[in-house]
Amino acid sequence: MLDRSASLCRAFAREILLLREFLPPAAPDLSPRAVACWPAAAVSPSHSVSRADAPAPFHAARSLFVYAGDVRSAIVSSKYSGRPFPADAIARRMRDALRGPWEDLFPDGPPPTIVPVPVHPLKYLRRGFNLPALVGDPLARMLGWPFDPLVLSRRRERLPQAGLRLADRRGNVEGAFRVPRGKDVPAGVLLLDDVYTTGATAEAAASALKIAGADHIVVVTIACAVS
Repeated sequence: MLDRSASLCRAFAREILLLREFLPPAAPDLSPRAVACWPAAAVSPSHSVSRADAPAPFHAARSLFVYAGDVRSAIVSSKYSGRPFPADAIARRMRDALRGPWEDLFPDGPPPTIVPVPVHPLKYLRRGFNLPALVGDPLARMLGWPFDPLVLSRRRERLPQAGLRLADRRGNVEGAFRVPRGKDVPAGVLLLDDVYTTGATAEAAASALKIAGADHIVVVTIACAVS
């Protein structure tokens, strides 16, 4: 009888382990206290998109975190599983960076306008939000800077950037962004996105802003991918 009970217990344990393989990973701790302790990125993003004909259309690029661990889990679970994202806590970390080590990114004068990189309208309808805009809105209020999520629009999308080889990402987003006709473009722009990988998306969005009249563009992302 004891042997039979032990066998049943072992079989049950094996079933539990098997089921765990098909369950999503546990959500990370997204409390403000936890986010405040996430380690800051030790390096700035590197512009790795091959572009021999002209320099990058933005002045600089900075990222709060490395795209790994709890940071990656928070972004992925929010974008693809509909879990809440700690936008306010992230915005506070970004505000502190912009008032501290990043304060020299913008020249003296009027503050830049925070412009989130838009997603395609169909993707917005599926998710119900745009992650960069979720962070950009509270960030603007904390800093007292202008926020304009309508400066840029995304007019097409071929394939998700995340599924492409690094060499193919630039062509996938080239010409994907535009400034709506008649829209005033600020001279200074903080271009906000979620993840910086090769710089292809940042370059395409910044190029559209530059053509429309923006002068000083700084790319800021929540995280950067480090190979």
